Amino acid sequence: MKNQKLTGIAGAIIVSTLLVSCNQKSYRMPSSLKSSKFESLMHEMHEQVSKGVKSPAECAKKTQHYYNRLFSIKSTDIDFSEFSQYQMQDFVNASFNIRLDLKEKLKDLNSTKELDQDEKQCLKGVKDIFRALRYLEDYFIESYYASRPKGKVPRQFNTLNFDGDSPIHFMVNPEYSFSGPRDLKSGDIILSRGNAYSSAAIARIGDDDHQFSHLTLVYKDKKTGELFTSEAHIEVGNVVAPFQVHLDQANSRTVVFRHKDAKLAHLAAKEMHERFSKFTKKNDKNIPYDFAMDYNDDSQIFCSEVIYHGYKVASEKLSGTAMDIPEFKTSFNPALLSFLQDFGLQVTSENIAKFKTFGPGEIQFDSRFDLVAEWRNPDKLKDTRYKDAILSKIFEWMEKERYEFDPSFGTKLGNDFAWLARRSVISRGIIKFVAGVNLEEKFPLNLGSKQIDLFVVLDQVGEKLYERIAKAEKEAGGILSFNEMFQELESYRKEDLDKYTKYIEDKKYNQKLQMQGGRRNGPRRRRSLSRPDFHHLFHN
Repeated sequence: MKNQKLTGIAGAIIVSTLLVSCNQKSYRMPSSLKSSKFESLMHEMHEQVSKGVKSPAECAKKTQHYYNRLFSIKSTDIDFSEFSQYQMQDFVNASFNIRLDLKEKLKDLNSTKELDQDEKQCLKGVKDIFRALRYLEDYFIESYYASRPKGKVPRQFNTLNFDGDSPIHFMVNPEYSFSGPRDLKSGDIILSRGNAYSSAAIARIGDDDHQFSHLTLVYKDKKTGELFTSEAHIEVGNVVAPFQVHLDQANSRTVVFRHKDAKLAHLAAKEMHERFSKFTKKNDKNIPYDFAMDYNDDSQIFCSEVIYHGYKVASEKLSGTAMDIPEFKTSFNPALLSFLQDFGLQVTSENIAKFKTFGPGEIQFDSRFDLVAEWRNPDKLKDTRYKDAILSKIFEWMEKERYEFDPSFGTKLGNDFAWLARRSVISRGIIKFVAGVNLEEKFPLNLGSKQIDLFVVLDQVGEKLYERIAKAEKEAGGILSFNEMFQELESYRKEDLDKYTKYIEDKKYNQKLQMQGGRRNGPRRRRSLSRPDFHHLFHN
């Protein structure tokens, strides 16, 4: 199962150690961390990190060891109120710089050959540290704005813009000059995170958890300077649109990556921009979204494939050699086979062990692309954090408890009707006129009824789990760590499982009572049914 022990507040301590040992400017830890519980552990880790590692095996071993020890740390162990706003901003910037350094060190891994087990574990450790660092930064960003006077809190955060406010939520690689969308170049790659539960699922669907669900390729017209995006959306397929359309989506996370070869990058962007534009104009429809996530087949294309094919074609034209992106592909957990199949991936019990794809988050670890800038929407970080925790637990329950989604009869019936109506011009027109629902945008033709069922029931279950975390965090009076959110969700699962077990028992009793007809033992009352919160939709 994904190593959940590398997330949450626990990451703060190892991050702090890294800050002390890796940065030229030493960071003095706040007094809130100075307790007998932490002093010896931090001193030990500081010494180990200062020594460095001599091999991938040592890297993997030490990372696993220290995070296992840190997993039990609670959010209450760190008092964010003791940090000044200056310290918060300095800490976030220092953490960001560590991620830049770690990305540089990835060049030492030889991606041209299959990684051995130690190298794989070392790479996984780097990925997990990236995730832990970013969550730590999120906590500081959330706390930073929560501590400001109400009059100074921005009412709206505009993607990739400073908004005239402190740049704590907008970090720029010191090697680049970047202050907003106007500094984007043709061929830049935008890694982002959508706001839906399906986005959280895509972000964490592979063997390694990531915090991103979507990739976009930027094209800049050389004559007009106008910016466009080429991207694939589940609802409408592959489209070309003005860059403002992407900004209007107001995603919670947005990261800009850039290839150093500007000529290659521009050609890659131009290839996909022209291909999508010509296809739509000629066929009066878009290239369909590829739910199978097969990047070797471009008859249908998913978001990461836009990047893959753009750079592949461009590199072939310029050098005669196809560029293969990313350096490290996404693999899948066989325990999630049923979910992956319902999602649309062409995986079976026979091929899942070898099935590879291009998960959006993998672009972070491709050494050929520099991280230029990273922006976050402070208003949406909590929502993203909740959904990340929820999907992590959902996938864990699928693996360990053999849970599967089980849409209700009414849900299936409604979704089947929508799926059939989508294929009828008359039905689509009536529904749009009466209900104001555009089925063409909501349900693409290549979206199967099983996929619709999955997306709907995922939202239903997700909302119940979301409500539980929100309630727990409100009662705690502060930001919960991932460990604490996981514990809360596990307690909720057990509570709701008991309700589900009794619900099934009472339901069977009533059915048996009804089938008996005349009762030889006298009249018996039907049992009152109390439906569980979510187990009737998600269980083993």
